[in-house]
Amino acid sequence: IKPNRTIKLETEYANQFNAGGNDALIDGIRGSSDFKTGSWQGYQNKDLIATVDLGSLQSFDTVEVSFLEDQRSWIFYPTEVECYVAINKTFRKISPTYKIDSQRASSETKIKTLQFNLENIASRYIKIIAKNLGDLPAWHLGAPYQGKAWIFVDEIAIK
Repeated sequence: IKPNRTIKLETEYANQFNAGGNDALIDGIRGSSDFKTGSWQGYQNKDLIATVDLGSLQSFDTVEVSFLEDQRSWIFYPTEVECYVAINKTFRKISPTYKIDSQRASSETKIKTLQFNLENIASRYIKIIAKNLGDLPAWHLGAPYQGKAWIFVDEIAIK
């Protein structure tokens, strides 16, 4: 973890999928396509809301965030991902808002890395909001059991 960099999670991750704790999303360790390795942080039926504090005003070009999809294990991409930046605590949204459609059955395990291009923006805070699918789709085997989707996230990279 880079010196002076911290993260505040506004939603609580699942204890069994903690990826090492609060700093897991900024530790530089990327998860593999197997969620059972312990390097993914999981959120069931909750949106991810994470704010990275760089410690000081810094310039950077991109923010990346990676998600896992393994529908057989009830892990879906978030339906929407947004990025915000702030010099103090007044956030402004960075385009685009990524909208991801997981409304199709897939037996593949996939990793999707979303990139927000900021083109040399100076900021101290970066907030990522990823919206959870919530109820499993009607076609999913877990739907009759009122199953709830997971979001698995592994890294917020600032370059």
